[in-house]
Amino acid sequence: MATETEIDGYKFIGQGYGVVPVGRREGVAVNIRQPNEMIKLMTNPEKIKNAVVVTPGGTTTFVAPLLYKKPAGIITFAGTPESHLGIVGRNFNIAIVMTLKLEGTDSIPDGTPLLLMCEGKLGRVYAKLGASAKSPQPT
Repeated sequence: MATETEIDGYKFIGQGYGVVPVGRREGVAVNIRQPNEMIKLMTNPEKIKNAVVVTPGGTTTFVAPLLYKKPAGIITFAGTPESHLGIVGRNFNIAIVMTLKLEGTDSIPDGTPLLLMCEGKLGRVYAKLGASAKSPQPT
């Protein structure tokens, strides 16, 4: 099946492993690189529901507590569905794309509106690059 380059104004930016086949999920990018950033986001649960957490690795277990708050999705640039985050994430039915390989961009800035398509073992990510929604990152 060919990858669509655009869906509803979102442009395809990459794909990786889809952990849970949940279909379509939308949210806003929040980059989490360190535990203190995760703790800061956890103190603002209203903002988590619209967040697509973007984190460097699938072994980043400090992101796992966010699963209880039900973010819109999680993206990692490393790791596999068999990692701790992948295994635990399945229990929460959250859109998770692991080992994302970006195409046409080298980063996902905070506040970028995202569309995650998780179907089967494939996870595709689409973005409205240049658009900026109100970032769910707490102040």
